[in-house]
Amino acid sequence: DGSEHASIHEEAIKQMLRWHVEATRSAVGTDLLQNWDETRRHMAWIMPKALLQYQDADAILATRGRKELVEELSTALAAHQVTVLKSAWKQGRPVNKGQVPAYGEMDTEEMFRLINSYTVLEQAQVIAAKRVGSGTQAARDKAARNLILTEDFSLMAALAKHAKKAIEDYDDAGLAVLVSNKRLADFKRALSLRNILSMDSPGTYSWILHQDRKNRAALGDIPSFDALFAQTSLPDVVARQAAE
Repeated sequence: DGSEHASIHEEAIKQMLRWHVEATRSAVGTDLLQNWDETRRHMAWIMPKALLQYQDADAILATRGRKELVEELSTALAAHQVTVLKSAWKQGRPVNKGQVPAYGEMDTEEMFRLINSYTVLEQAQVIAAKRVGSGTQAARDKAARNLILTEDFSLMAALAKHAKKAIEDYDDAGLAVLVSNKRLADFKRALSLRNILSMDSPGTYSWILHQDRKNRAALGDIPSFDALFAQTSLPDVVARQAAE
């Protein structure tokens, strides 16, 4: 139909045909490629509406209100930060590979991760202190750790509230792009777990690349989850250090 989506899948089909001809010297494949204008008339591409509505920023914006976008994104931001600590503890390795801040280091992904992990730990310790009361420091530390490992509702709600502050300056279109980017990342992660290689599914990966380009064209630089969350973590950390 001449649309950009159609072009993506047309190129995927041609690529698979080229690979087939190179591997088998297929006369039928060669004929299809040499007479492509005629070949393409007998082909159709199909896009599940659910996939389009789930991953395309424009479709997301058309079907989701600001409150829903904020809730999904803030929940994902909070869960991402908690997962950093959970996965490290469960695997028995240092959080963030044991990194420490370098002198003068600013605005790097490593620094964002360190600040965010500190924020999660501190928030867990605040909640734990209220629950344990006059217990020992060891009891409070254990309670804080359990809050993170179990993704306690109070902790997740507090972190989600923190995350909402980090994205409050984005307009609805910007939020839709961030949600699309998050969902595409989830999709890529799911594909990797299923061992689906890009060369086996050129149409799928072309779709992902197309949406990535579209999102970046709409929003410019797309911040990582760590950079987003740190927008409110860093001022809070600085304020607390100044108060102490």
